[in-house]
Amino acid sequence: MAKTNQWPGIHVLGAGSMGLMIAARLQAAASVVLLRRPGNWPASLQLQVQRNGATTRCRLTQYGSDTAPAPISHLILCTKSIDALAALESLDSRVADDAQLLLMQNGMGSQEAVVQHFPRARIAAASTTEGAYRTAPDRVVHAACGLTRIGSLNRGDFDWAGLFRDAGMEAGTVEDIRWHLADKLRVNVLINPLTALHGCLNGELLDRAELLADMQALGQEADAVLAAAGFRFGNTALEQASAVARSTANNRSSMLQDVTAGRRTELDDITGFLLELARRHGVPAPTHQAVYSRIQALTPAPAHHRTDAAP
Repeated sequence: MAKTNQWPGIHVLGAGSMGLMIAARLQAAASVVLLRRPGNWPASLQLQVQRNGATTRCRLTQYGSDTAPAPISHLILCTKSIDALAALESLDSRVADDAQLLLMQNGMGSQEAVVQHFPRARIAAASTTEGAYRTAPDRVVHAACGLTRIGSLNRGDFDWAGLFRDAGMEAGTVEDIRWHLADKLRVNVLINPLTALHGCLNGELLDRAELLADMQALGQEADAVLAAAGFRFGNTALEQASAVARSTANNRSSMLQDVTAGRRTELDDITGFLLELARRHGVPAPTHQAVYSRIQALTPAPAHHRTDAAP
């Protein structure tokens, strides 16, 4: 697919699996610059992307977040939710005051923090079922080709969905992105912690009776908490999470990848956010609390922010 002159230059902040995959795919439609954690990096990254059994190679222009040329007008944030705000702040004045930002974080909570700290920016958020993981610093597997839903959080009016579609990805614009973020949250609070605790692929949750029972208990609590918070869905969290686990059966969840690598997880913006909603609305969630404590015991203490998912 040839690039057109329709799209401005795009910066992608975060060189984890999702950031690399998004940067590589968007090159089909626009000029893309990859931004990494502060430091001196080679001028380009030779990246291999595996998708549907085929491997393609591309070259990504890259900078450290402290050395990128200004101004940055269109930025996709692909860091972990725990690093999102600090990563944006590391760009300092390089980001234009009225820049168009697209936030692609798991969980909920980090998006509102960015909106509060960057009130003049035009901010949108995305909920995606795309899946990716890295097998080496320069190799990423695009494991699941899904749908990306994008909606404005505060005055975001750039056609991010059109850009994704021009790059050959399935995407659409939605009115209430917070509902879609909550919809994905109820899936993540079932799949991510359980796969991380048991070291299993997504699909294995459905094949083992004891794990399916855990999913059911977590789902019932999630349904009650989200209903109290005003979110209504046409099916249960267990039904939705089971469908996702089935369609992504061979995926390793991001939380499993983090626990395996000894990295901090996005637990606080996934299970932690649900527990905060539970406390706020007076809904008991003991199963989620137990899972939260077990995952917390497996992960390192907080450290300085990262814009990469791994060293």
